[in-house]
Amino acid sequence: MNHLKHFFLVLFFIAHQLGYAQVSKSNESLGSTKSYYVPAHNGTKLAVDVYVPNGYQNEKLPALLEFTRYWRSMENPKTGKPIPSLRERDSLFLTNDYILVKVDVRGTGASYGRRPGEYTPIEVQDAKYVVEWVINQPWSNGRVGAYGTSYSGTTAELLCATKHDAVKAVIPGWSDFDIYESPGRPYGMVATSFVAEWSKIVKWLDNNVTDVLKMSVRRVTNEFPYEAIAEHKDNPDVLEKARNAKYKDSRFGDFTHIECSPIHWEKEISESKVPMLVLASWMDAGTAEGALLRFTNFSNPQKLVVMPTSHGGKSHASPYIVSNKVVEPVPSKNEQLQLQVDFFDHYLKGKKNTVNDWPAIRYYNFGEEVFKTSEVWPPKGQTRVKYFLGSNQQLKSIVTDDSQGFDEYKVNYSATTGKTNRWTTQMGRDILNLDNRHTSDSLFLTYTTEPLKEDLQITGTPFVSLQMSSTHAEGALFVYLEDVDPKGKSRYITEGGLLLEHRKLSKNPMSDEIPYHSFKEADAAPMPVNKVEEITFKLWPTSVLIQKGHSIRIAIAGSDKDTFDRVPSKGEPVYKIFRGNSSSSFIDLPIVK
Repeated sequence: MNHLKHFFLVLFFIAHQLGYAQVSKSNESLGSTKSYYVPAHNGTKLAVDVYVPNGYQNEKLPALLEFTRYWRSMENPKTGKPIPSLRERDSLFLTNDYILVKVDVRGTGASYGRRPGEYTPIEVQDAKYVVEWVINQPWSNGRVGAYGTSYSGTTAELLCATKHDAVKAVIPGWSDFDIYESPGRPYGMVATSFVAEWSKIVKWLDNNVTDVLKMSVRRVTNEFPYEAIAEHKDNPDVLEKARNAKYKDSRFGDFTHIECSPIHWEKEISESKVPMLVLASWMDAGTAEGALLRFTNFSNPQKLVVMPTSHGGKSHASPYIVSNKVVEPVPSKNEQLQLQVDFFDHYLKGKKNTVNDWPAIRYYNFGEEVFKTSEVWPPKGQTRVKYFLGSNQQLKSIVTDDSQGFDEYKVNYSATTGKTNRWTTQMGRDILNLDNRHTSDSLFLTYTTEPLKEDLQITGTPFVSLQMSSTHAEGALFVYLEDVDPKGKSRYITEGGLLLEHRKLSKNPMSDEIPYHSFKEADAAPMPVNKVEEITFKLWPTSVLIQKGHSIRIAIAGSDKDTFDRVPSKGEPVYKIFRGNSSSSFIDLPIVK
């Protein structure tokens, strides 16, 4: 990849991560900005930009904070002239009379310090210092909100963990909840396809590698922050740490995966009682599961919108709508932006709008291609229904006498979900080519129902339980849920997976119905060779209407070559999947009648 391609990759990535990708032509046309150094935990100075609306007349206004590790703003490395970097969302907030405060988190951009990891407890402490500084500025009315997409969506939620009284509302967009399960080591594995790319980009950003980036972090004072950037040289290498931090209780930098996840802060976040507007997508890594777990376990007032989009709500991702071309998202970008303005207006300005009338959850239903609403999760009327693996690769609602036996599957390491899937969208890519899985299915072990005699509504978290053995002590398992239409065209709905060493089940702290794996080192163990083990794990939650005449399919694989590292690194395991009365294997589906 040449330097020009590097430049466009990073520019696109930053634009995507900070919000909607259109960059304002002129920051000055929207208002004025000043940069400051704000002392945080242990006196570490953080770089902060403050934007005030055009025509600002010294009135006191609410402030909206964004804590980012992708540069709060940029400048031309040769001239030092600022590069316009506000996004559509920022522009809308400014024109609606909010002051924006953008922060380079510790060890990034023009801020001082070394990064101890991602989303660390130290970063949470830093945020409290910034809030205190904000409310003591002459332009502040003492009311603070936070917003963001992806990394900054997670830091918006973590601001609640400070329990600062000034924080009145937050919008975590497409954010992480349990960073081990998504996106750090999904299924216990390493998704090198996006981790390596992300690791490379943030290393360039942290070290201000201008010859590759063709731009520079914006300085705070007249002097360029060489001293601050020098302190970043010992930041953890993300890819190296992801590969070495194998378990949820392993250290990813100075802290464990557990300590760096919003789920770790459940008590503090709930006690803050800060209202949240949570934006997520069914097809975006594990953001929807995180949003639903937060909704059902955190006591904060919450409004949740689960979309059928790529990461950040950028493009449509329904395999019933999208093939190989980009389709505009639903809700539209403008509708997504208006939701955010209305939410902040309600909680930070006291405006009487429709926010109180919004449903608790608005979620998209694939197949029907409409939004549904609910005040609870799971939705009322949900039941669990099992479909069992049968002979001749059939999937049946009952176990029959002829089901007894097993099927062999030699792991095919050319199997893939492609390069535009739920994991690669974390790097800003659209989700494409999941609407016709015929070629992929030929590389999997599949089980398919007869055509359904009536519509079937699946809403919630499926899980699978397989009685299986393997010829190798190391291995991975992937299961895909698909919809097969009357013409034989199969569509990806959702997926699940597990590194086999994590097969031990533990008590689920957040749901009694869904299988749970601790992913801790003490619970990991090699797979006994050629011995039958029960392998049970969840799939990512979804909502889909399987229409009458269509069939349900599960597809089993041991590899996703374009996303996850090969397991084992050498050898070709053979799996035996057992079925029948004494050793039934099944998928358990959440059905809403």
